[in-house]
Amino acid sequence: MIPVIYKKPNFLDTLKYVLGKDDAAIVDTNMMGTKPDEFNQQFLTIKYTNKAVKRQCAHLIISIAHRPNYHEHLSNSQYSYLAREYLKDMGYLPKEESSVAATSQFVAVRHHDRNHEHLHIITSRIRLDGSLVNDSYDYFNSQVSTRRIAAELGLEVTPTTNEAVASRLEQEYGIITLTSPNRSKSIRAVNSKHKTPTSKEIIRQAIGEAIKDSPTVSTFIQRLEENNIGVLPKMQGEELLGFTYTHNDVKIAGYQVYKPYSWNKLRSEYGIMYDPDKDKEVIQQAKAKAIARINSIILSNIDYLYSDKPTNSSTSDSNGDTDSNSKKLVTIYTLNSNYPSEISIIQPKLEYNPILLG
Repeated sequence: MIPVIYKKPNFLDTLKYVLGKDDAAIVDTNMMGTKPDEFNQQFLTIKYTNKAVKRQCAHLIISIAHRPNYHEHLSNSQYSYLAREYLKDMGYLPKEESSVAATSQFVAVRHHDRNHEHLHIITSRIRLDGSLVNDSYDYFNSQVSTRRIAAELGLEVTPTTNEAVASRLEQEYGIITLTSPNRSKSIRAVNSKHKTPTSKEIIRQAIGEAIKDSPTVSTFIQRLEENNIGVLPKMQGEELLGFTYTHNDVKIAGYQVYKPYSWNKLRSEYGIMYDPDKDKEVIQQAKAKAIARINSIILSNIDYLYSDKPTNSSTSDSNGDTDSNSKKLVTIYTLNSNYPSEISIIQPKLEYNPILLG
């Protein structure tokens, strides 16, 4: 199975496209009706419970294997099972059937075009209780979910694009899968307006590539630096407590990039090896380079602050939502309190600017 994720500002156009196909068949829904306008009206009643969300519609597409000499097939009931299991894994439906309030409206439609079967799921990112589905790691979660469900249904388990996904599948479900080093365009989580990956996504992807063969800390740092990612180790004496990563003007801690990428997980699950004697020099160099990068960006931001150019400090994921876990380096001088003995950062006294510092 191969998943694709789109996030859009309205439902009607997507409903018309998906339901307008000659071979379209509704295999499951928790809504009333069969026509685009009927579904759209129901989606709109929930849309206005959370007006802050700009892209309320999630369009999820799942394709099963189709090659010249290999074709997979599922019945409508199996597609219904696939849709509900996938939506549960992705947070759109509750794990427990009794949790009605944490439910998103959805309609699942089967297509046969392009000579192969695939499933379209149109669902609301806003649940019935007004809460927003947490999709911070939906690209990773979608890979885990579709591989798990494929194995359950006896379908081909597609190679993953990341060691973290393969590790989770093996540890949680006992599923062994191959890992492809390339992130295929056909399975990239995208949307119609924001296709440029954020710094957080770039860091996440680079870490996944850097840890694939259980490297030493020195090798891990060097690989990230080769991808233009700064690494700021946090030390307590000779004990390594973790890393903060920087890319462009964004800084973010490892566990915020992706929970399985916390320092404890990097050691216990991915076998990263730390030797204080062998890694000391690289750690010190990485720290110096990261601090130099931070200071350089701060000075650039100070110049920018006093220029007439407009400033936008929000950091967005590919779905356009603000990434609350990452912060612009214009305010990175606050790191000085976390590394008092190691960082000497210029701390200018700036006038309060809610746009820049918000």
